[in-house]
Parts: sequence; structure tokens; C-alpha cells
Amino acid sequence: MSPRNLFEEPFMSDSSSPPVVLLRQGLLKGLGFGACVALVHVAIGIGLILALGQPPLTWFVTWAFLMEFVLGGVIGLIFCPLLKVSKRPVVFPATLTILWIAMEYWVAVDPTKVLMWMAPSLVALGLFMGGRRLWNRHAIRIVVAVPVTVAALLALPILNYNATLQQQLDVDLPDAPENAPDVLMIVMDTVRAQSTSLHGYERKTTPVLEELASEGVVFLDANAPSTWSLPAHASLFTGTFPSWNNAHGETRYLDDRLPTLAETMAGSGWETHCFSANPHISDAFGLTRGFMANDEAWRAGPGARGFTFIYRWVDAVGLGRAQDKGGALVVNNIRNWMSRRPTDSPPAFVFVNFLEAHFPFHQLPDEFLYAYQDHPIGELRNAGQIAFGVQFGRQLTDEEFNQVHQPLVDMYDAGILYTDYLVGQVIDQWRQAGRLDNTVIIVLGDHGEAMGEHRAFGHVSPVNEVDLRVPLVMRYPHKIPAGSEVEQAVSTVGTFASILDMTDVEFPESLQMDTLLPGIRGEVVGQPVLAERFEEEMLAARFAPGTANGEGPLVNPRGRYRTFRSGPWKLVQHSEDGNFLYNLEDDPGEMNELGADHPEQMETLIRDLSLFQNMLGLPELDAAVDAPRLPPDLDDGTMQALKELGYIE
Repeated sequence: MSPRNLFEEPFMSDSSSPPVVLLRQGLLKGLGFGACVALVHVAIGIGLILALGQPPLTWFVTWAFLMEFVLGGVIGLIFCPLLKVSKRPVVFPATLTILWIAMEYWVAVDPTKVLMWMAPSLVALGLFMGGRRLWNRHAIRIVVAVPVTVAALLALPILNYNATLQQQLDVDLPDAPENAPDVLMIVMDTVRAQSTSLHGYERKTTPVLEELASEGVVFLDANAPSTWSLPAHASLFTGTFPSWNNAHGETRYLDDRLPTLAETMAGSGWETHCFSANPHISDAFGLTRGFMANDEAWRAGPGARGFTFIYRWVDAVGLGRAQDKGGALVVNNIRNWMSRRPTDSPPAFVFVNFLEAHFPFHQLPDEFLYAYQDHPIGELRNAGQIAFGVQFGRQLTDEEFNQVHQPLVDMYDAGILYTDYLVGQVIDQWRQAGRLDNTVIIVLGDHGEAMGEHRAFGHVSPVNEVDLRVPLVMRYPHKIPAGSEVEQAVSTVGTFASILDMTDVEFPESLQMDTLLPGIRGEVVGQPVLAERFEEEMLAARFAPGTANGEGPLVNPRGRYRTFRSGPWKLVQHSEDGNFLYNLEDDPGEMNELGADHPEQMETLIRDLSLFQNMLGLPELDAAVDAPRLPPDLDDGTMQALKELGYIE
């Protein structure tokens, strides 16, 4: 057989074809089908990126495309004997389509959402058959050109990023105050207070936090302003609540109307650096405004593996498992920066986000993953995948819930343990540099996580206390007495002002909450303890009518929530379902709604919340997102009423 015959007519075959031709045809057709499926997945990914405002995970997407491309070639080689059985050109790609659909179903986030795992393969079949003539003539060229072109296009943002980063570093700073401290702010993403040994949990999950608290102050009842990364960080970075800064599920972006913490610190002479593997902490969401340098560790995409078919499949068959969600890379980037940092450099404001307690829960180093259990990795991966599906509409049977609940708790606790370890690794960089005692350290959770409470898993939708109560520790020997504790409920929105208080930086007028430090002396601080959750439209749409991520009135994925705490009482307002009342002292698990039994108490909390809304200028819960924000009403009557009620000093 001539070389020409060997490389032509890849769609045709007969029973006399020699094995080498069958192998070659199977390989090319498999590669072609793999490329078609990969292109469909890339197109879906681009659509989601545009719809959700996500930054492009370039290397992650490139590798995903190439893996599906190669997988198609391997499957094509395995099934090449089919080319001898039938001359009909549709038989071979149809077989690959059926197999691919089966693989997608096997690792589907929610098997009940049929289109999610069937559509990519069916569309790929259409692309493959539609391009048959072109393929017959140029199979080799296409097989080489497609992955190279896709990889090159996806890599272009990396080159632009490097150029942009260099420009960002060339910033002239004003002189900082003499002997000004560094500021190290670390967010333990998705870590709830309830599961930390700092807050009395039976497992020793946070020894580093405990040591840090013994050298500073721990806020025993710290509360997040929202239930997921974007609004929680936007509030931390602006010192305002979500309905005021307008960065939440219905906008997905922090605009430039409010000064950020990084901008404020840079304007006072601090270098500003961001280290994070969480893609929400990026320019795409407006959260990195004011940072002079950003390592963008999230570009490698380890935390996004559970969102993509091919990575879920690779995990499921045991061909590779990421050892974490980018935390080790973040620590290494910080270590490299610190090693190059001149001894006479200006003070630095360094923000760090660790994503290690977040889904995918099995993505941890083995010494941490197996700290509390010894289940096979396949069982752990499957349990995490099931729980992930619950956040997007999957409804569990009692048997499924009982199957996954304890393994998930064990993995989540392990993720907190690993996060705590990484926090210690970062703090050690300042200790080794001899800078620790002249560094303001703040470690906190941005929000919590539901681990089966009310049959809910994950975050975003629920507004239960497990998703709102977080750890908060501060250390700065010059202003914080070692071993201090603040028992009163506070909002982490006051973190912004607390940092400025410790660094003697002037407060911007935009802040909605004052410093938390007077709480050490017993003064009332951190008020109001308020949280807001706006609707995530695309997430809510994945739930069938009447279903939710869990049970009870606090897990509805639709509409908006606002919660308000006063003493032992918690008021919950929902834009569609009305008001709910809980007594957290008697009922910390929020199992018993008391509105009908205590109508006067509910009215009191509604009145108190209204006073704070007037004072802060917060809109009504059902107000249009783009409505003009009114200035706060600071009339004497409102202020006096809040003082008399004990909310402010």
C-alpha cells in the first residue's frame, strides 16, 4: 500500500483493510470526535464565563481541551475494529457518542439534568458528521491544527497578563508613616466557626488559629455579611453591606464608586499585594482594584476541576488527582516574593485567600485528606460530587444523604485543617523575616458552609448560621492585648475600619461600620449584625419549582434574603416568603420558627432593622438593584433610638 493510500479516505473502510489502516483511521476519527466534544465544552465554558463574569482559566481550559482530544484518540484506537464491521460512516462516530454520553452520565453533577450530560456529545456528533467532507480531504492537517490553534488562542491572555502585571508594579507610592506595620489579611474561604477547634469543635482543626488568638484577640461571634465569595469580599474590601456596594448575585461586579481597602492602603504608602487561587478575587469581579500586584494563582484552575467533565472523569478513573486547590502554589508565591523583598521596602498590605475548605472536598494532600477517615478515594470523590450537585438542584434520597453525610464532614474538617496549616506557613514567612511583631494580622472566614444541616450542602443559597458565622482573629501586639476575647456578636464588615485603626490610616467617609477594637474594652461594636443574599438567577433556575438546597424557610434559592441579629434573636426577611424569627440561644440549629409565637418580638426586630436601614441608607429588600442609592438618614431621632436600644455607644 502506498503512503498516499494510507492517509486518504479516513471515513471509508472495508473488510480487506490492513490493521495499520484500521488503527490509523480509528485514531484520526477518534481524535476528530474528541476535538468536536472538546470544542463544544469550550464553547459552553465561554458562555458561562460571559454570563457569570468569570475570568478565563486559560491553562486549565487548554489542558481540558487537550485531554479530551487525546481521550478521543485512545477511544478511537480501541473501537477501530468497528470500521471493519460496517461501511456506514455514521456507525463509528455514533458509537463514540454513546460511549461519551455514558461517561458524562457517570460523572454528572446531577444525573437528573439530562441535557447537561447528553447535549455536548450529541452536538459534537453533529459537528463531526457535518464536517465529513472537509475531514476526508484534510484529516491530518485538522488533527494537528485544531489543538495547536486552540491552545495558542487560550494562551494569549497569559502573555497580556504578564505585561499588565509589570505595568501595575511601576506605581509611585506616597511615603508611609514611620515604622508603619505590614498588614497581612488572610481569608479562610468557606470556613465556618462551628467546625474550628478555636470555637470548641472536638476535632483539633485549627491549632494555628488558636495560637494566634492566644497572642491577640478572637471574636467569638463574628458574622459574615453574605453567603458566598463575591459579596462577602466586596463587603470586606469596602466596609459596606452588599445592598450598598451593589456587588452580589444580581450584578456580579464591584464597581468603582467606593474606595477599596487596597486603594486606601496604597494611598497611604503601603505596597498592595494579592495572592489567591480563588477566581472570584480577580479583576473580572472588580475585587482586585487597588492591588499593585496580583499573583492570580487561580489561572491554573485546580479549584475548578469539579466543574468540568474531563477533570471529573480523570479523577473518577484514577488517572490523576490534584493535591489541593492552589493553596501550596499561593504559599510558594508568597515565599518567593518575601525572599526578594528588600529590607528597606515600604510596608505592605498583603491579602491572601485560601480555597482549601471549598468543594471539591477530596482535593487535599493525603496526610490531611485522611486525617479523620480512611475511605477509598473513589467513595470520597463520589460523595463530594453528590453534595456539589445538591447546590445546583439535585435532590437526595434518605439513603444518599446518609451515604455521603459523614464522609463530607470528615473531608470538610480536613480542608479546614489544611487551610489552618497553610495560614501557619504564611505567618512563618513574616516570623522568619523578623517582621512578625510589627505586622497587623487578621485571619477570618468570608462565609461558612452547610454540611447537612437542614439537609443542605454548600453555600450561596442558605442563610442559616452555619453559613454566616465565621472565625475572626486579629494580632498586633502594639494595640491588642494577648489573649483577648470579644463575646458580643459583630459583623466582619468592621474589619476594614479595624485595619485602619491599627495602622493609623484615615477612615474614608464611605465606611458603614466603625472599628471593632473597642470591643476588647467591652464597648458595643460591629453593629448591625446583618447579612444579605441576592438571587443567583442561573443557580436558582437549576432548581425545579418547589425544591431547594435543603429544607426549611432559610434555603430558598429564589428571591432575596436579609438577616438581622439582636441579642439571642434572629430576624430573617425574604422578598417573597415574608419574615421569620429564631431564638439562637435556645435553638442554635434554627429548627423552630417562632414568628407566630412571638409577634411582638418580631415587630421589635423589624423596627430595629428599619432604624439601621435609615442610618446606613440601605434600600428596601425588594428595591431595584440599579435604583439610586439614597444618602443615609442620620437624624437625631434615629441615632438616639439606636443608643437607647444599646446598639451603638
